[in-house]
Amino acid sequence: MRRVRIVLAELGPGERAQAVARDLRDAGAEVIYTGRLTGPAHVVGTALQEDADAIAVDEQREAVASLLSEQDAPDVEVLGFDTVLDWASEAGREARHGR
Repeated sequence: MRRVRIVLAELGPGERAQAVARDLRDAGAEVIYTGRLTGPAHVVGTALQEDADAIAVDEQREAVASLLSEQDAPDVEVLGFDTVLDWASEAGREARHGR
């Protein structure tokens, strides 16, 4: 069974990414952290290289989604820090049950 792969990026001035990454790892997700203030293009490039299932960002979700659309990558979810843990938990359950 493949774990859910999530690219995590802090595009704003906050400092929540490390706590979110820890919670995601505890929930069984594989987290690829791009660092702080890397920019939407870098985040999307990383997600495509890493074959990520989702991208979690604190800001600029629309910009990230637009770049994914330009790259013809509609299957990559774009989530906020506030929703990614619930999404990862559900995606992990579906993967375990073969859905």
